[in-house]
Amino acid sequence: MLKSFKLWMTRQHYRPGGSLSPWLLPLLPLGWFYQLGVQCRLLAYQYGLRNCYQAPVPVISVGNLTTGGTGKTPIVIALAKGLVQSGKTVVVLSRGYGAEQQVDYSRALDPVYGDEAYLIQEQVPEAIVIVGKNRVQNLQRSLRDYRPDFVILDDGFQHIQLERDMNILLVDGHQLLGNNQLLPAGPLREPLSELGRADVIFITKTVNETTLNTVQGWSQRFGPIPPKSPIQILPVPFQPAGLRPMGDFTSLQSHNIAIEDLKQRPVIAFSAIAQASQFEQDLRSLGLNVIQHVQFEDHHVYSTADVERLMALAQTAQSQNPILVTTDKDLTKVRNLLPPHIQGQVYTLQMVPLLDGRWFYDEFLTQLHKHPQAGAGHVQSSSR
Repeated sequence: MLKSFKLWMTRQHYRPGGSLSPWLLPLLPLGWFYQLGVQCRLLAYQYGLRNCYQAPVPVISVGNLTTGGTGKTPIVIALAKGLVQSGKTVVVLSRGYGAEQQVDYSRALDPVYGDEAYLIQEQVPEAIVIVGKNRVQNLQRSLRDYRPDFVILDDGFQHIQLERDMNILLVDGHQLLGNNQLLPAGPLREPLSELGRADVIFITKTVNETTLNTVQGWSQRFGPIPPKSPIQILPVPFQPAGLRPMGDFTSLQSHNIAIEDLKQRPVIAFSAIAQASQFEQDLRSLGLNVIQHVQFEDHHVYSTADVERLMALAQTAQSQNPILVTTDKDLTKVRNLLPPHIQGQVYTLQMVPLLDGRWFYDEFLTQLHKHPQAGAGHVQSSSR
């Protein structure tokens, strides 16, 4: 019941056209109290009542204003790959949201520590992905243990306890900010005015002229006042790169199957992500015949009962030779539960951001102020 309610709330937050659902009107006063709490917290950092930690190496934050669904994980993967290809040692700090097992400081070598962190670690094995709640403490420990050249703060826009050298804000080009309301009446974690803390805005997934103009309008209204540099806005559309067979999921030599080769087979989709409806829409827009989409709550922990349900659906349509299609993030959690005889029917949709991490490093990150490598950083009372 609770999972169904959360899925329903997500749909209400992201109604077509960004309109406010009448069902959410009673929640608006709660949003006002939420905003008051957010602003008090930000002012505490701004006026030095709470302190920020400044690391001795550049910190890149990747985050958003909304509750999930902007493509953070593929963007972090692209940035980490670019840094690694540039010969840099990279630490990625993750909160490990939705983890089955909470840890204080651990490498993300198992999906129980967080599906997104585990996926980043698998996709960029040269990076060091650290999971734990206290990211200031974990940054300090990782400086000692791994001596990174760069630190990426995953889902870090609200984590202002850590000073960052670049603040990257992601905006979903299709959903934008939903109904533009603060939690719980809408998906916003912070007011739109806090967009001004960003150095760069990535418009992700779907990009068109209307979306670009809207985000540019926000940046002009809420961006930094000159002589500070204006916010850079970069379109980062996602494009399909085929379907990856489950057997190739962790292979460095993996190959994707062209969408055209599988269009004749019915698709049973399943997902546990923030924007499940967008995932289904992507599948249908590619011409795939989605006969059923089993949706779970974001960060859902798969069980044998869930797998049995999926197998029963596949068995029902067996005469049509169906395939099961999910996301990389979901497969990290469910693959060990899938019996061998079904694994040949399982694929993941590869939606790749058009972001060259090496190019981004050359264009933006080489210009960052480099702190002294010696020492463990220091505390300061200002906030970006």
